[in-house]
Amino acid sequence: MKKATLELLAQVFLFQGLQPAEIETLCETLPEPETFCKGSQVYSPLRFRRAMGILLSGELRVIQPGGHGGRVVMNRLMPGQVCGVAALFGECEEYVTEVLAAADSRMLFVSQEALTRLMRADFRVAENYIRFLSGRIRFLNHKIAALTDGQSDDRLRRYLAEHMDPSGEVELPGSMKELAQMLHMGRSSLYRSLDALLDGGVVRREGKRLLVVDMQRLKADWI
Repeated sequence: MKKATLELLAQVFLFQGLQPAEIETLCETLPEPETFCKGSQVYSPLRFRRAMGILLSGELRVIQPGGHGGRVVMNRLMPGQVCGVAALFGECEEYVTEVLAAADSRMLFVSQEALTRLMRADFRVAENYIRFLSGRIRFLNHKIAALTDGQSDDRLRRYLAEHMDPSGEVELPGSMKELAQMLHMGRSSLYRSLDALLDGGVVRREGKRLLVVDMQRLKADWI
């Protein structure tokens, strides 16, 4: 396995705390990475696989059906991030979202059976998986609270914090209307909340992207 791939896998939650040599040994039984051309489906309601995907290169978009037949970009994934975790260890055989390749991409898939073998081979993998799921539960609880009880400003702040990449950049969905629908708030409220962040120097707008320039102030009101 290439050194660059090992360094990337070392950043994935599943292998936290493991040395590159240990990761390489564990991954010897995994299949070769798969390649997806730009625009092709990785996961979809009709393309189900009981496997977690690790993005090695490229970029993915997580899409959810919107109102009136539209689609909303829920998230974008960069190398080192994962998708398909919800397909593991459950009875459901369909996805509620679609994952598309936004650029030519390479994915390493870890099936449920393969993940079970990794956990048996090294219990640290099992601990990392449990820790990840616990974090997702907390994340979803916070999200539910934000959507049901949070103020408009809090909803936008949480969205930006949860969807920005490591450089602080957030790519907005197709329109402000779609973003307002995602956050369950009116467009006028969304514009006011966004203007407040822009005027305050918390974020900077660059076309369809927002750049978080002051994370401490972004989170100040709701952490």
